[in-house]
Amino acid sequence: MKSADQVALEAGNSPTIIFKHYRELTTEEQADKWFSILPKAGQFDAPATHRRRRRITRRKAAAK
Repeated sequence: MKSADQVALEAGNSPTIIFKHYRELTTEEQADKWFSILPKAGQFDAPATHRRRRRITRRKAAAK
């Protein structure tokens, strides 16, 4: 996004604040690299049952 007015609107700020505090802090190349970060393949493929089981176990322990 290259419109300061649009960025200000979405950030809930004024274009003056956007220019004063955020303009040109990084290059477009650095921003593209940062926003292209993705999770490793399979990182979130694990079943959620282990998290649920742990939560149930904690409740049982708290009830004792």
